[in-house]
Amino acid sequence: MASWRDEILKDFPSGICKLTIVRDPDRLFEEALLVQELNCRGYEIVKFGDPIVFRYEYEKEYRSVWDAGKSLNLIVVPEEREKEVITLPYDILKRARTLFYSLGGIFPTLSYPVLQKVDIALIDTLYAKKHLLPSFPVGDIATIDIILKLVYGLQPELIDTNEELLRELLRIHYQHLTLDEFSAMRFASVLKEKPQLKKWPIDILLRDSNTFYEFLQERWPLYLAHKQNDELLDSITIEQTLRIPGPKILQFAEDTIRPFIDNLFTEGMLKPVVVEAPEAFLGSWEQCGILVRKEAAVHSRITKLFQHIEAHIPMGASNYRQWQDFIWPWAELSMLVETEGTSKEMQDLSEMRAAINKQFAEWLTQSFKLLINLSPAQPIMVHHVHRMLERYFEKSKTSNNVALIVIDGLSLSQWISIRHHFETRKAPLKFRETTLFAWVPTLTTISRQAIFAGKSPLSFPNQVETTSQEEMLWRQSWEGQIQSQSLHLYYRKEIEKSNCQELFDTLDSMHEPIVAGLVINIVDEIMHNNILGAHDMQNSLRTWLEQGYLEELLDELIKREYSVWITSDHGNIECEGKGRLSGEGILASERGERARIYTSQNLRDAAAQKLAFSQKWKPIGLPDNYYPLLATGTSAFLNEGEKAISHGSISIEEVLVPLIEVERK
Repeated sequence: MASWRDEILKDFPSGICKLTIVRDPDRLFEEALLVQELNCRGYEIVKFGDPIVFRYEYEKEYRSVWDAGKSLNLIVVPEEREKEVITLPYDILKRARTLFYSLGGIFPTLSYPVLQKVDIALIDTLYAKKHLLPSFPVGDIATIDIILKLVYGLQPELIDTNEELLRELLRIHYQHLTLDEFSAMRFASVLKEKPQLKKWPIDILLRDSNTFYEFLQERWPLYLAHKQNDELLDSITIEQTLRIPGPKILQFAEDTIRPFIDNLFTEGMLKPVVVEAPEAFLGSWEQCGILVRKEAAVHSRITKLFQHIEAHIPMGASNYRQWQDFIWPWAELSMLVETEGTSKEMQDLSEMRAAINKQFAEWLTQSFKLLINLSPAQPIMVHHVHRMLERYFEKSKTSNNVALIVIDGLSLSQWISIRHHFETRKAPLKFRETTLFAWVPTLTTISRQAIFAGKSPLSFPNQVETTSQEEMLWRQSWEGQIQSQSLHLYYRKEIEKSNCQELFDTLDSMHEPIVAGLVINIVDEIMHNNILGAHDMQNSLRTWLEQGYLEELLDELIKREYSVWITSDHGNIECEGKGRLSGEGILASERGERARIYTSQNLRDAAAQKLAFSQKWKPIGLPDNYYPLLATGTSAFLNEGEKAISHGSISIEEVLVPLIEVERK
């Protein structure tokens, strides 16, 4: 089937030009399938952003190859920030051809400003229906209506009932179908004109998945009570229980709605509730959302999650978003089994983990270079967090302080334990959750420092073996904003080893606005002191949470009107020793349980030959003389059979980490 990529690929037959500059305002050259096809044709893509990093990579990886007479085709894509194109060096411009591609060229009859708002992942859907597009130019509103119908499958003019609107909202949020800004406004404006839907707070339900699921959670016990009593409850009583406005009773049992609700309870987005007479629902589909004996409920959820995950493991030509979506139910299952699972469930989890990480490792090995070349417009990798915070200050109309909390070593399943802890305590906090990819190798010196530097490890070659200069990297990364916006910086490690009051005495004494970089090390310490496995790791984390430090920290930051983000530099995985390398002396500069670092490729390759369970990792974005050797699967560079919780390699648990925005409810 023809695709929009073909319109670009016709300009890139194999070997036509060894250096091409591509102006790409719509980030088409970040799309995975286009990149894969260009790679197959012998082209490599590199972003031009930081001139120093680019020059280093260009001279080392490409210029030297050409000078040696070898064939290599390079595509250079200048990064575009706020409509300002970074100027390339003259010697690059002189020897290259320059091409320009945009969505406006692919869809010439549609409004270009509207097209620019559409997620690139959805352009395939629009292109497949290109024959349905008008043959003459149309304006903004007509383009938005076309995108709503052909891309999102939404026709607001045909939505007339509560059930029809609920079904479409469920589809939008459950399928992570984030509407672009213009489409969301148009969708809401059409529905607001309908008197029968006037009770719906469409704007907030459309914009925010967390709010939408909270809206459903509030209505679920009302639906159950209404079904039991077969009569409308007192409207005043109901009104007092609802935080989010809207219709009070929703028809969850409707055939096109019920499957979504069942899945939401299985995956943990909705929580079961207590009812007065649970026996009345025995054998009904509503049992998925009714709290019964805890042990039975947990194992029922585990069974359903196993079934769901087995059917949704990304395969083949998957993209990074599929893995980001997949990790949430997988982390939920991991947390449940690690904390409350049977020995059989633990064994099943281990077998499924092996299958998942085989797929993930194959994908990441092929796709990691693409990941690090993605635009930081929406943070995908941990070093993009810095640019996200920069944009916050650039666009914010207030002078709010910002706190970035890095919980060293926190995996996604452990974050879910933290979230559940706050939910159980009914803490007045809500979390906007997404995920990031850590740097590989997934080591603190590499990935955590990339967070604070806001750049790839290639930018701090002298600090990759120690975190002693991390505060310096943090300060250097904010130099421009310190001057232009009068920011005041704070950085501190191991903040959990002193009380919160001491920290806030220091912050309160500083001039505002403040950007605080805070590191919590307790999870990493629990991990490296653990000898009993994932179950004990989760228990130790819960014990620490019960002490209340994290809750007090977040509460005090929110009270002081800080904008708060939580992230992690890498996760962790339970692993087992498959053999040590003895007698290496100083040959390996770092000798971790999941990653070993060598100062030469020959040394690394020689070590790899001795360890069949190891994998050589190409040092992409890493400094000179830094050659990683990784342990595959759940293996470790330990004595045969020795157990540990560790990190450094490329399992999904180590690589995908949480990025959480914390707000008060």
